[in-house]
Order: sequence, then C-alpha cells, then structure tokens
Amino acid sequence: MQTYPILPMKKNTKILLTKGNTTHLFWMLMISLSFLHSCNKKKYRWEAGISAPKYYPVAGNVNFGNAGNGANIAFDSGWGNTYGAVVGEKWKDTPKEVYIDYYSVVDGKGFKGKVSLPQEKIKDLFNEYNLDDGDNLGHLVVGMAPGGWIRVWVQALDQKANEYINIEVAKRHLKGYKDESVGVGLKTKDFKTWGNTYTYWQHHGIPYEAWANNEKEYDMYFDFNKPNKREIGFSYTSQDGTFKQGIGIWKKFIWKLPVEFELGWRDKSKETFYCSKFIMPKSFKSFVEKKRLNTIIFKLEIDDNDQDATLYLVTNSTKEKILRFKNKHPTVEEKKNNEYGYATEIEYFIP
Repeated sequence: MQTYPILPMKKNTKILLTKGNTTHLFWMLMISLSFLHSCNKKKYRWEAGISAPKYYPVAGNVNFGNAGNGANIAFDSGWGNTYGAVVGEKWKDTPKEVYIDYYSVVDGKGFKGKVSLPQEKIKDLFNEYNLDDGDNLGHLVVGMAPGGWIRVWVQALDQKANEYINIEVAKRHLKGYKDESVGVGLKTKDFKTWGNTYTYWQHHGIPYEAWANNEKEYDMYFDFNKPNKREIGFSYTSQDGTFKQGIGIWKKFIWKLPVEFELGWRDKSKETFYCSKFIMPKSFKSFVEKKRLNTIIFKLEIDDNDQDATLYLVTNSTKEKILRFKNKHPTVEEKKNNEYGYATEIEYFIP
C-alpha cells in the first residue's frame, strides 16, 4: 500500500479575524453559495412517466436520454395518469427529445419514433412549479394511445388546488409497424384474455379522433350523496380513456364528458352493496354541444327499493332524464378483482 508523508503541524497556529478579512470571507462564501445555486438551477427534480388510455392497454418504453421508463406487460392507467414508478438520478437537465417504442393491443401493431420537446417551455414550467426545490418532484409523462397518437405532459403539484395537474408540451403521430416479437397474450383479442376491456371495445370501438384532437373539459358537479342520504361511489371513463373516480359530493371538477359510468352504493340498512357499469347514450356528447353547455351537473335519484335509479342532467334548474337502470349485486369474483359487470336492465331517454 502506498503511503504519503504527513507534514508536521506548526504549534500555536492562530487565525486572527479582523474586520477586513471577515468581510472578505463573507463575500467569498456568498459568491460560492450563489455559484452552487446557479449550477443547481440548471437541473430539476423530475422523473419519466408513462401513461395509456383506460381500456386501451399498451406495452412499451420511453427514453429521454437522461431518464426512462417502460413496461413489458400491458397497462391502461388512464389517459394522463402515470403507471408504475422509477428511481433514477435525483437532479436532471431538461431533455430535448424523447424516443418512444410501444405496442398497442387493440391495434395489434407497434409504434415508434422520436419526439422533439420544447426545452425552454419545459424549463419555464419546472420553474413555475418549483421543481428546483428538493422537496418537490415532477414528471414528464408520455401518453401512448392507439393509432400512434402521443402526448407529453409536464405533471406537477398545483399547490393552490392541492392536486397534480398535466400541462401538455408535445403532441405527435408516430408511424406503425408489424411487431412479431410480442407474446401471444398481447396478440390475442378475446373476452377470455381481456374480460371487460374486450367488452368495452365492442361498445366503444377505437375513437382515434379523441387522441387526434383533445377533448373539451367542462365544469362538472355530481349531486349524488345528498339526494339519497348515503355515500355514492363512482368512476367513469371519457372517450379518450381518461379515468376519474370519487364520491358524489357537491364539488366542482374540471373534467371531460363520460362515455361510461360505474356506480356503487349500499341500501338504507347498509347491509347490501350494489355496483355495476352502464354506458352513456351514444348521442350524449352532441346533446350537450347543442345546448352549448359549459357546466355539467349530474343528479342521481335512487328509488325506495334501493336498487333502481335515475340519472339526470340538470340545466337551468330543470332536470332532464338521461337514463334509468337497475344496479346489481356484485359476484364474489367481481368484488375480489374490483372489476364490476354491466347493468342488464337499462332504459335510455336520450338516443
């Protein structure tokens, strides 16, 4: 082992602080801290995220050069919702581009390509949402949809609203290719393999236009709990595969129109649980557009038998019936998988 000589220390060495050198040391310290801070400003706390529309699963990878994410199994987190998590270098530069390669199950083909990113805009958003703060973490989320449609969002915590928001920074349409390397499970499209996901395809098809053009968002309210004197749990999916869930309290949300609902509640004795899905009327979107509505108020009224219910659209204090359905007792398997079937008794009042 190599050794190094130890220099003898001088005894009684003293450092005398005078007014002059104290000031000098202070300013040297300030300059050093300023330098470190400016260096740190060039990097931000962010991770790479991936997303896919609900009921339109994909598998694939994204690579920003200094960060990446991916899944070899199909996932459908909901359009804009991140899937999984990665642990990488804490502080990173803002990327200039992202390389994407993924397989869309419903299309039966792969899509890949490079997407350029607006680096300065991303920096501005990172600064706006304080992603240079060690306690604040953001994401660059890549949304991968059928047809090769891509979105890249900056996802950050809006501290005023106390919720995470997505700001779109890039959109691209990638070319497809025949990918023979994927497993049989991804290639197979039947109910046995995909269950309710396959049923969803039969009902709604593949709405490529929903990813080609961003859907409109509305001020939305769910008047479910108060009229029925109980808690109503709900989730819904919009045309582009955005997935939302909550309880029916009177609160403003800024969300897209639903194409499918799932509603669950207990009877008055709180002993029996009902839960099922139902499809919204096919013309509901055009119905809303013709009325030129910007605010959507859904009201639910459950009958005395605790099982039948009517969903209304409230406009100008007037209730308009949308549909009426009979909720179901979930099977043991549905409860176990937290995946509920469709209501079989339903009446529509809008075509």
